[in-house]
Amino acid sequence: MSSATVLPGVGDDPVVPFVLSAFAALVYYNALELLVLCISTFKRRGSLYFWCLLVASSSLVPNTTGYVLLFFRLDISRYVAATLISVGWCCTVTGHSLVLWSRLHFILQNPRLLNGLLVLICVDAVLLHVPTIALLFGTVSPNPDRYANAYNIMERIQLVGFCIQESILSGIYVWETIKMLRLRPERRHHRILAQLLVINIIILIIDVVVVIIEYADFYAVQVMFKPVAYSIKLKLEYAVLGRLVQIARGGSSSVDPGFSTGFSTMPLSTCDSRS
Repeated sequence: MSSATVLPGVGDDPVVPFVLSAFAALVYYNALELLVLCISTFKRRGSLYFWCLLVASSSLVPNTTGYVLLFFRLDISRYVAATLISVGWCCTVTGHSLVLWSRLHFILQNPRLLNGLLVLICVDAVLLHVPTIALLFGTVSPNPDRYANAYNIMERIQLVGFCIQESILSGIYVWETIKMLRLRPERRHHRILAQLLVINIIILIIDVVVVIIEYADFYAVQVMFKPVAYSIKLKLEYAVLGRLVQIARGGSSSVDPGFSTGFSTMPLSTCDSRS
């Protein structure tokens, strides 16, 4: 396809367009599944946690659509594609961080730390999103060479910055969970902790893979893999929430750790009022 030379990193490999198409299809499927999960999971839908999950999940669609238009539909304005990419990316990434932050309300009783983390998310959103978006529009302008190098540098800084931010939020969650479960020495609580650690390790591996692909200069593969990675991380969020329900219920074996039964009856009424 001629679109294979639209942006650096696509190259002339005829396999790349098929890989990008597969990634796009996977993101659309995961986004639809996430929306269904989000709407069907929560009995109360007024919490920040719910809305952050909903926004982050739905924003995968415009972000991916923007890259599809950029790579495969040269007849459509690149500014339209860049707008969809920017809006979708900001809402997905910052939305995911807010998901992690709002989840902390369930186990962390430290308003000062919570407010500090919220400030960190807001500051990072401005410092990392704004220059990246400005440079992205520069790369789709009539004079892209002027902005290409700066965009490549800023995108890497942004990617690493958000990975560090999410690692901090997840690390605090795991640490607070460990402190909570120390008060409950039963073996089933250790199993819950082990499951949480495995989930967070998987998320960390996903982030490392994204960074590796970024620094390997596979631009097209990297930008299309990022929404795939976030769709997987958002799915794992439901697994984390399931373990949180088990902790809240004292690790009862009657709680289904799956995606459906364990959520349909979970006592989110108390959690929602705090988030």
